[in-house]
Amino acid sequence: MDDEDCGIGNPVGLQGIGDNETEMVFPGTVLVSCGFAQVVSDWLLEDVAQAALHQMASPLVRVGSGPGYQCRRRNNLPDGKLSEHALGKALDLTHFEFSDGATVSIEEDWGKDTAKGRFLKEIHAAACKRFNTVLGPDADPNHRSHFHLDTGCHGRDCTYLICQ
Repeated sequence: MDDEDCGIGNPVGLQGIGDNETEMVFPGTVLVSCGFAQVVSDWLLEDVAQAALHQMASPLVRVGSGPGYQCRRRNNLPDGKLSEHALGKALDLTHFEFSDGATVSIEEDWGKDTAKGRFLKEIHAAACKRFNTVLGPDADPNHRSHFHLDTGCHGRDCTYLICQ
């Protein structure tokens, strides 16, 4: 799609996120805006890493995701509003891998009363406190296999939050 409204003013290519205690990688480079990269990093390091230890008793080492930036409309439809992916302010996550070899899949483990299901519920709730939009399997059929996270503006004063 060739759309003059697409683009990122200050792009960052994330390959992984870490601090002195935690390191996690993405399957490929995730291209996002610098501001969005900070929100994702904070959520992963402060919320998701803790939930991994709390629910899975193992450190998170890999985050399954899409590429981040994509010049497209919402839900890949030909018309309608520009997706936050087209501005580098969105990321889709599909699964999580842990140092003990366990994998948590959003499509397979969402809604289950297991450690994997509780891990997903915990990180979904934490995401709703950091991102303006969080869509998961309960949102609609387009999100049954992943979490969509974005920092797009909703409402007249950008304070409307979507958490589904």
